Amino acid sequence: MNTEDAMRMQEEAQIETFAAELTRTAYPIALKYGVRGSSLDLELEIWRAVIELVRKRGRDLLCVPSTGSVAGTHRL
Repeated sequence: MNTEDAMRMQEEAQIETFAAELTRTAYPIALKYGVRGSSLDLELEIWRAVIELVRKRGRDLLCVPSTGSVAGTHRL
């Protein structure tokens, strides 16, 4: 594994960790208002929505440089 692959894996891990933290925060609130169907389905639906948003905006929110960083500039 080269350095760029390692950085990409670390970036993805940070984004997924952030999404998981947001999901853990939102899930109990959603449950408080009631759920029709499986609570697992609800948690997965929250996770999917959060991870999609975090992947779109995560680098900005987390200040994670992309693996395409060159001379102090970041490709998003």
